[in-house]
Amino acid sequence: MNGFGFRKNTVFDWSGSAFRIDRIQENGDVLLVRIDDGLLSIQHLDHLLSEYREGRISASANDSVRTVPHDAKMFSRPLDELSSQVQSEVRRRYRYLQAIFGHDDKVVYTRELLTPLIHHVAEEMNDQNPPSATTIYRWNRLLQQSKDSRALIPRFDRRGSKNMKQNSRLLQLAQDAIDEAFQASPHATGQSINTRLAAKVNSENHFLPKAEQLKLPCLRTIYRMLGRVEAYDQAVLKDGKALAEKKFLLAKFSTETTQILERVEIDHTPLDLFLIDEKSLLPLGRPTLTVAIDHFSRMPIGYHLSFGNPSVAAVMGALRHSILPKLLASGPLPNLKIEHAWPCHGVPKVIVVDNGLEFYSGDLDSVALDLGLAIQFCPKHQPRFKGTVERYLKTINYFFAHQLPGTSLARWHLRGDYDPTKHAVLTLAEFNQIFEKWILDDYAQVVHRGMHETPWARWHASLKHRVLELPSSVNVLEERIGHIKERSLRRDGITLFGNRYNGDALASILNSHGAGIKVRVMYNNEDLSSIRVWGPDSEQPLRVLALNQEYTKGLTSLQNELMRAVIHEKGASQTDPVALQQARQDIIETVESLMNSRKQKDRRKAATILGMSSSKPQESLTGGLAQSPSNDEHGVSNTKPKTRSKPDTGSADTDIPPIKYNFFQPIQDTGCGSNQ
Repeated sequence: MNGFGFRKNTVFDWSGSAFRIDRIQENGDVLLVRIDDGLLSIQHLDHLLSEYREGRISASANDSVRTVPHDAKMFSRPLDELSSQVQSEVRRRYRYLQAIFGHDDKVVYTRELLTPLIHHVAEEMNDQNPPSATTIYRWNRLLQQSKDSRALIPRFDRRGSKNMKQNSRLLQLAQDAIDEAFQASPHATGQSINTRLAAKVNSENHFLPKAEQLKLPCLRTIYRMLGRVEAYDQAVLKDGKALAEKKFLLAKFSTETTQILERVEIDHTPLDLFLIDEKSLLPLGRPTLTVAIDHFSRMPIGYHLSFGNPSVAAVMGALRHSILPKLLASGPLPNLKIEHAWPCHGVPKVIVVDNGLEFYSGDLDSVALDLGLAIQFCPKHQPRFKGTVERYLKTINYFFAHQLPGTSLARWHLRGDYDPTKHAVLTLAEFNQIFEKWILDDYAQVVHRGMHETPWARWHASLKHRVLELPSSVNVLEERIGHIKERSLRRDGITLFGNRYNGDALASILNSHGAGIKVRVMYNNEDLSSIRVWGPDSEQPLRVLALNQEYTKGLTSLQNELMRAVIHEKGASQTDPVALQQARQDIIETVESLMNSRKQKDRRKAATILGMSSSKPQESLTGGLAQSPSNDEHGVSNTKPKTRSKPDTGSADTDIPPIKYNFFQPIQDTGCGSNQ
């Protein structure tokens, strides 16, 4: 270790400035000279020692006492990294110096005096190859000048030339060959690089005199060239610059928040779990999970689960679930009790999302404006800017979904002989209950490694210092969370997706502005039975019912779209009740066929048409072809779960009876466009 002491002419660094000790008084006062401008100052030795203890004073690189350059390359890594051979050599050198100079290092020894001492020490150490007097002198000089025992470490690693022996032109051709090989394939080998380099060398030699011909390096030299390429450059060659920067990016401090709901991150993920249909017991596929998590407490505040792709409806569903007070899922598994309540609710200050198309929807912008929250978009292809939700989604899959029967695991090659479709046993309603049990009784009660406390405890601790804000009523929330369209108001009402909406509430707008006025319409993607309408000068919306309630009650926009498509293909009028009844029957048969299909993608499509989601986990086709079980506020069946026998999806001879799904109620003779 380097020696350092407060003595005359010692130069040291103090808070970024270099000082030299000019003299030291007997009372401990030290006269200092600042090197830059010669400023004199007097400091007490105790104060200098205190500053040294606090780390503000250190030995200077310009210490005039030293005669060995400060940048002398001594070994600076931990000594235990040295090989046993090098460590043995260091102890040997130090023992010679201790035996010869240990008592008085200022005595000048001549060769005649040193030689017998060296032989005496060699006999004691049983050293068959003792050093010469000149070597002993050189070792002692290094130790005295550096005042660091590491100066005795032999630097065998610095022996030999570290530069390539090839000329610069050949090295440039080799670099070009490496670049071209990795551009052609990220798994380029030394042999492919050597082939390209040989072609370049032959082409170059064609124009060079014989005395200046380039010599093709051997394959081993090519591999040595590859070994000299830095790890980052290798990653750029194999994976591209974007992935290389992501791989070698230093993880610094993340975004800081000080209270709950200050920052909420939202994202989607395909769940690594297959769910089954409640009636046919056939696998429906992997649902898409949309979650919202509070950054400060790491507490999940809402989610939405469906078999559709990431969409605006999924974001709205997760946002609605996040803001409203929670009523826990119950029903399908009566013996599974959730011990903790879900305390999370309220309007967040900022929601952080990625650059998915569903987040750039004008509907989401309107909701953010109405609720008074901001939307923050992450840079493209930079998921680290919302790392909290990214890590939480991985936790859900790895520590929850992968532990359930029917898990697909993260990669298909990890399954081995395991077939998730044959082991899937959970319906969407059952999964909802188990998922909320895991969130509240498991995840939220485990100490978070980064926070050193549980998400549950951190949420409640912050809750003492903040009042959670809610919309003035649930109706206000429904007025502000939905899909926005602009429509013309006429005497026969408003037409939205082929459905007619009219009522006495629209008379005031019609009387004030006349027919044809443009109005703002908000609708619920999962229920087209009513809409909310804003007039040009209206501050509060008007709730307007569809004229045909029996058709639109619980009707999703996707179901309505399919109905209209069937009618359009047959060339019938969309207001013809007979055509509508036939379209309904066609879709019922199509959904039943898809649900009983042996192809999983068909069954998943059927679940999407049914509108199955976390808010309606047991949703069948609305209406009454068959009596549907009664549901509670969460859409969870209150009927007692039945023992079920799962059909064998792998047998070609399995005969599954047709499943009758409740779709649309029988249409009366009024028609969609008639006035009631």
